[in-house]
Amino acid sequence: MIDLANLQTSLEVAILDHLPDAIVVVGPDGQLILWNLQAQRWLSDYLSCLWEVDPKAQCQVLDHHRCPLPLDQLPLRRVVAGQVIENEDMVLVQRGSDQLLWVAVSGGPVPPGGSAAGILSVRNISTHKHQERQLYHQTYYDALTQLPNRVALIDRLNHLLVQGREPDSMALLFIDLNRFKQVNDDLGHRLGNQLLTELGRRIKDTIPPQAMAARLGSDEFAVVVEHLAGQKEAIDLATDLWHAITQPAVLANHDIRVGASIGIAPGPAAYRHAEDWLRDANTAMHQVKDLADCHWCLFDGSLEAQYSQRLEAETALRRALDNGELQLYYQPIVTISNQAIIGFEALVRWQHPERGLLLPGEFISVAESSGLIIPLSWWVLEEACRQMQAWTETYPNMAHLTVSVNMSSKQFFQKHLVDKVKEILAQTGFDPHRLKLEITESVLIDHSESIIAILQELREMGIRLAVDDFGTGYSSLSYLHQFPFDSLKIDRSFIENADQDFEKLEILQSVVRLAWNLGLDVVAEGVETHRHYAQLRALRCESGQGFLFSQPLPPDSVEQVMRGKVDPDLDPDLDPDFDADLDPDLDPDLEADLGGSPTMA
Repeated sequence: MIDLANLQTSLEVAILDHLPDAIVVVGPDGQLILWNLQAQRWLSDYLSCLWEVDPKAQCQVLDHHRCPLPLDQLPLRRVVAGQVIENEDMVLVQRGSDQLLWVAVSGGPVPPGGSAAGILSVRNISTHKHQERQLYHQTYYDALTQLPNRVALIDRLNHLLVQGREPDSMALLFIDLNRFKQVNDDLGHRLGNQLLTELGRRIKDTIPPQAMAARLGSDEFAVVVEHLAGQKEAIDLATDLWHAITQPAVLANHDIRVGASIGIAPGPAAYRHAEDWLRDANTAMHQVKDLADCHWCLFDGSLEAQYSQRLEAETALRRALDNGELQLYYQPIVTISNQAIIGFEALVRWQHPERGLLLPGEFISVAESSGLIIPLSWWVLEEACRQMQAWTETYPNMAHLTVSVNMSSKQFFQKHLVDKVKEILAQTGFDPHRLKLEITESVLIDHSESIIAILQELREMGIRLAVDDFGTGYSSLSYLHQFPFDSLKIDRSFIENADQDFEKLEILQSVVRLAWNLGLDVVAEGVETHRHYAQLRALRCESGQGFLFSQPLPPDSVEQVMRGKVDPDLDPDLDPDFDADLDPDLDPDLEADLGGSPTMA
């Protein structure tokens, strides 16, 4: 053992010089007795601050909380005073350059009998601390926006719940960006990331200083705010955040706009776990998406039951897709002039194991909100093409019939949509000229610029394109000519009572004129009465579908029709020449206006 009190030999000094730590030995008044090579190399600038506090000195010692140490707590004074230091973290600061040196300090008094009074071992742990900080940042911060992440948010919420506060004195806001995926698909992930960074900055700048903003992942953010006087303050903050997020962002010469849905869960209430609080805020956010013209929703107990029901429905629908519980029914589309079948519309049904046959209105909204509408829609397209091709090979008289399939707006968010359609047609062998894809007006309004190229590619393949539910989105009328459509399907709401409602009749007349001017066919949906039929004949509408002609048929019933065994529920009393009791306000010039149309059969 080296006798520090009587250190003399060069061998003993050499041993100290080969140690990785800086070794400092001082006398009872702090005078330097010995320091090894490591201390001379990197500790020499800091030696004075280990013994004394000098306002004029260029360095100081901080504890691990970054607080300056008082005189009696300086490490050399402690060991001289007889204290033992065991591997304590400290920070040595060089004031002039703000250079930080993290060190681990160990030491104690030297036994009496010599000039030495205390020894200090100082190890440079700056690299370790830097790695530790990096790991902490990676664990608790989002790399893109530099906001706290989900882990940090959960920690903060649990901390607040442990403290406990008055009811409604805090709130958790769950923010989901609307149409962000479209930005990624249309402009690329680089601009998408720039937008997320910008929106993260806006959120942080909007919230109070004591609040915490976090990015949960993808296009979801959260804000936890304290010291609220009531729920109104949380609602006001949600409104401010919505306005901040929805302002346009100019990135790479693109004027980018997104929406936001914000769920608010007041707290701390009876929450015991952060995950429960976050779940309720998320539930409220999803409720916003089901409400028209609403940007925020306040959580209450009834939403929890709705959320559980929705989750159960999503699980059941996912199982239905996997287990083959979905079926297609086919509703005939007929010519108005002679009721001849010219095609079918494929309509999905769910053969629920407990509730029986379900119509789309009972599960499509769940598919839309959960994202299951995408695999469901692709299944419908593939199954319709497969079935029509199988029928064509068995019943040659079906070789000219078309099939109409609805396309979800969410499918247009996907890359390679055209390639997917090509793949389905190739696998099934179905003629693209016999496929008609139906697209709602909302798709055109939301994606008027990006959708044109996709529709043109589909049209070039020979696929026919139709605007579905036409008349429910009037804003698209002015630029409909930009899109490569073949036909319009008039929404059933404009067929119903059109013979008694002058306003609806005028709309029908305008739609037919517009379609003919654009060279488009017109298909009427929801034809259910003789008066509907007569009105459409008078308007020279080419084709229609509805219960007057046939209800949607399961595949076996379609096959019976094709074998000529039964009529497809066509009304036996339907007279093609029936034109009595038409609305007296029908435009007498309409027939003359339309008579020369090249689209008439």
